[in-house]
Amino acid sequence: MAGVPIPCPAVAGVCEHGWQRREIEMRCMDDTEVRVGLLRFAERHLAEDANDGRLFFLVEIGAPGLHARLEGATNLVDGMGLPCFLGGLDFRGWEGEKHWRSADRDIEVVARFSDRGRIGLEWTLRPWRQSVTGEWTATVITELEAGAEKDTLVADLHNFLAVEMG
Repeated sequence: MAGVPIPCPAVAGVCEHGWQRREIEMRCMDDTEVRVGLLRFAERHLAEDANDGRLFFLVEIGAPGLHARLEGATNLVDGMGLPCFLGGLDFRGWEGEKHWRSADRDIEVVARFSDRGRIGLEWTLRPWRQSVTGEWTATVITELEAGAEKDTLVADLHNFLAVEMG
């Protein structure tokens, strides 16, 4: 059943998605994903403790010669942060840049409006947790139409990030 968490089985400390086991017990969700150009949101996991209220997910950038994978990005299950930011981008445009950053500071978005009625979104992945392979940053720029195309992305991300607790 879509959206219903199932236990995330560990084989030698790794779940079926290949994530290393973390200090927080979590359950795998369905295989819903959202794609924005070269960027992909996928592999949702829900904290096992119902009082935790966090959703964990993957954000991935894939392009010729580039594969950046950020596992364990977090969001409160109400899913409102990123969709609210994108939903608030006025289709009539604005001057300068608008910025959004995830609570854990590992996903940043810079929005710019073009005079062609399009929105350029600069997505930066920058894990704040030090890994054994060192720190890294990856950025990709996507462009979408400021009306219906942007609204579809907002709805898709809201559905991906908002999880019914039950």
